[in-house]
Amino acid sequence: MGNDLSYGLAGRRAIVTGHRGGIGGAVFDTLTHDGVEVIGLDLPDFDLSDTATLESRLATLLAERGPVDILVNNAGVTVLGTVLETSLAETERVFRVNFLAAYALMRAVLPGMVQRGKGAIVNIASDQALIGKQVSAAYGASKAAIAQLSRSAALDWARHGIRVNCIAPGSTDTAMLAQVIGDLSAKYPDQFPVSSADAYKSGVPLGRFAAPAEIAAAVAFLASDAASFITGIILPVDGGGTAQ
Repeated sequence: MGNDLSYGLAGRRAIVTGHRGGIGGAVFDTLTHDGVEVIGLDLPDFDLSDTATLESRLATLLAERGPVDILVNNAGVTVLGTVLETSLAETERVFRVNFLAAYALMRAVLPGMVQRGKGAIVNIASDQALIGKQVSAAYGASKAAIAQLSRSAALDWARHGIRVNCIAPGSTDTAMLAQVIGDLSAKYPDQFPVSSADAYKSGVPLGRFAAPAEIAAAVAFLASDAASFITGIILPVDGGGTAQ
């Protein structure tokens, strides 16, 4: 879907986190197909959860590869549980990957973008940045945090020609979603007795899950000059889920 389009991004350099599968893999493919030099950061080569050394590793990377035009903060982890079921240690792990790593990446690329007077940052949140869901306290909070960071940073850096936007995907056909669906029924059979993907699709107004390429197409659009007057938005790409 997204790979058949042209976004006018040829010759630019991008960092994409979590590029080895799911949405991140589709973003990597879409940008590469459009002529972008994509630097992928993902396990096992690059551990985004190691926040103690993350900034120094990013500084080395940018010194070697040069400044980037596009940053896509996509990497994420999930955890199921209420507040009482999710320990502080597990919550910290989720926030390290879903929020602090993205924060560090923005700190790393912003000086170069400021120097050149342009740049596009696209953060991947979730529909849970906009709506609440059961047994998703830590994950939902981490995604709300990245959405709010996007709004605030958009205002801080707009005068430098840097745009910061956020996408809030709904249910997307990835391995992570399949695992979550199975885990919900296994851990909470009374609340989620059905583990069929079809049962979850029925809750989406368009009646299906998103393909990763559809999320990637939205990322490429927001990174492109076609979105040159768009900054500070949280864009749901959710088949109408948050409209309900």
